[in-house]
Amino acid sequence: MRFCSFRQNTPVIGAINATKRKILTCEVGKLFWRFFHSPPSQSSQAGFLDYSTVCFSHAQTPSEEFPHMAALAPGNKVVLYWKFNETHITFELHGQTTGWVGVGLSPNGGMINADIYVGWVKDGSATITDRKGPPDGQGFPPLDEEQNVKLLDGSESDGWTRLKFRREIPACEPSDIPITTDTTRVIYALGAEDPSGDDIVSADYHQVGLENRGTRSLLILESNGDVTPPAGETYETFELLNGNLTIPQKDTYYNCRLFEFPTLSSKHHMVKIEPVVQAGNELHVHHILLYHCNNDVLQNSSNLLTNEECYTPNMPQDLQDCGSVIHAWAIGGGTFYYPNHAGFPLGTEDSPRYVLLETHYDNPQKTSGIQDNSGIRITYTSQLRDYDAAVLEVGHSVSPFEHLIPPNADKFLSYGNCHYTCLKETMDNSSQTNIKVFGTVLHSHLLGKEITLRHFRGNKELPFIARDLSYDFNYQEAKIFSKEVEVKSGDGMQVLCNYNSKERENFTTGGLGTNQEMCLSFMYYYPKISLTKCQSRPYINSISQYFGVTEYRIDTSAPAYGSLKEVIITGPRLLAGKTLEEVVSSIEWRQDKAEHFSKHLRDAPQIPHCEASSEITTKPDHFFARPIAHPYVARERKCGSGITLNVNGALTFMTLLLGFFGSNF
Repeated sequence: MRFCSFRQNTPVIGAINATKRKILTCEVGKLFWRFFHSPPSQSSQAGFLDYSTVCFSHAQTPSEEFPHMAALAPGNKVVLYWKFNETHITFELHGQTTGWVGVGLSPNGGMINADIYVGWVKDGSATITDRKGPPDGQGFPPLDEEQNVKLLDGSESDGWTRLKFRREIPACEPSDIPITTDTTRVIYALGAEDPSGDDIVSADYHQVGLENRGTRSLLILESNGDVTPPAGETYETFELLNGNLTIPQKDTYYNCRLFEFPTLSSKHHMVKIEPVVQAGNELHVHHILLYHCNNDVLQNSSNLLTNEECYTPNMPQDLQDCGSVIHAWAIGGGTFYYPNHAGFPLGTEDSPRYVLLETHYDNPQKTSGIQDNSGIRITYTSQLRDYDAAVLEVGHSVSPFEHLIPPNADKFLSYGNCHYTCLKETMDNSSQTNIKVFGTVLHSHLLGKEITLRHFRGNKELPFIARDLSYDFNYQEAKIFSKEVEVKSGDGMQVLCNYNSKERENFTTGGLGTNQEMCLSFMYYYPKISLTKCQSRPYINSISQYFGVTEYRIDTSAPAYGSLKEVIITGPRLLAGKTLEEVVSSIEWRQDKAEHFSKHLRDAPQIPHCEASSEITTKPDHFFARPIAHPYVARERKCGSGITLNVNGALTFMTLLLGFFGSNF
């Protein structure tokens, strides 16, 4: 199998359509290209191309059209296709081998307690087995006592093995792993030969080399699937790239680059945004944000197409006036598609003229001479869709002073609230009674383990808008909902992040660096309102008082996103002259102390941070958390019940311990 490397000059947008798939021939072997093709006569008449576009030296196409697919192994030696309904999921696994092939769902990315399916085609007969990873991760995965998998089809040809099988979405026995909307670690392995007997044995498995096994994170139930564009749409594209920037020799670097959008004589809709990550730099490009700039006239036109370090005191004002998020992409993510009935508006009076591309680079080895021309590619159409779409940034304000995570904690909860007045006023001003949320990117950094976007109406908590109880920092894909979520005027929201700081020796603060933290949701919705940020942070005085500090000053010469070193204590006399970092670091942190501090932050006065195109006059100076009379409790799907239940998974620590508190949104 080989990856087809090519650059498409005509604009393309992703989809999978069986009847219009083109079969291409490359220099060696057969290749197939998952491609929905519109009339090819002009560049504006592009098709929809799936972001996972690959060319395969592949003798077998899938047995049917699957809305989802992922190449699991380097060189695309293992490819997984899937579809699902309310109760069951069907997988089709393709492996480049004439032996056995296996795939599994893992709680940790390894063999330990993984739910594994191994199969083969021997003497023309296909077999699939349900197995369990050993509890210590060592040895051979034995057969489950219950075989909760059904073989549908299988074949072997041209050096490939294909197995199609079905299982229920929930877990049917204790050794099974339920399939949820969480990020799923999918493991795979290839064996060179079929088993000599009726089943593979330990010797068969231990012949597998490292090059034939591995893991990949996937969103199985909330990923971009089959995207068939509206009939008659034509497309244009443009790219926003970083201009062969030399990545500085810094562990973390934020680059800001100002662009001017194309001038359009009439309204258009942006319908697709795809990452363009320079080959070889995948480990350095961590995330990319695209911001709408408020200014229609630049103070200095030379700031265009110039790379500047973000968030420094000397950052040009033209770049500082850009704060509304248009799109968020992070490592592991793919192409983003707007739903067929909505698009981001271009060419209108309030559409962006100038935009800022913010790229977060990681260079932990501080390697010199790395050049990068990564960025994004935007596809737009003149055929207008029904609604204007936008992004609302919800969560905890990014701050090194009010977002604090103590060390040595297995679980630490942070809360970022969207106060109801911010939503109500901006919706009322737009004559909107509701918005429809169709997707989100949940975002934290290295300590993040679980993220939930909660939804409140009055004193009742509604089902979660989004949730990931298995968050993977290296796989931050947009969660696309199969059913849009209605948020009404007067509703409140909260982003709840659960961190594990067990391996940290010092306090972690909020900030831009990978080793700092965030707790955000970039929420994609329609129709567009003027609100762009809806966040909160605890009152800093309540934090300082928790540590016995009565008076302090902040060193204003520090960078925009500093640290607790910049908080200089002036009272009481016993602590005067010390920094807040010195005080909090002198405490021996344990789980019980961390939980106490988390509750203090939750119940402290919260400062709302709402940004909109017009001033929000009704938001309070501060607000307090209050008990929610009817907290939402996620229920498990029951195996064999056929009942549609919440797919977010079982009751968790976050639900049990802190589901009883929301905020006065």
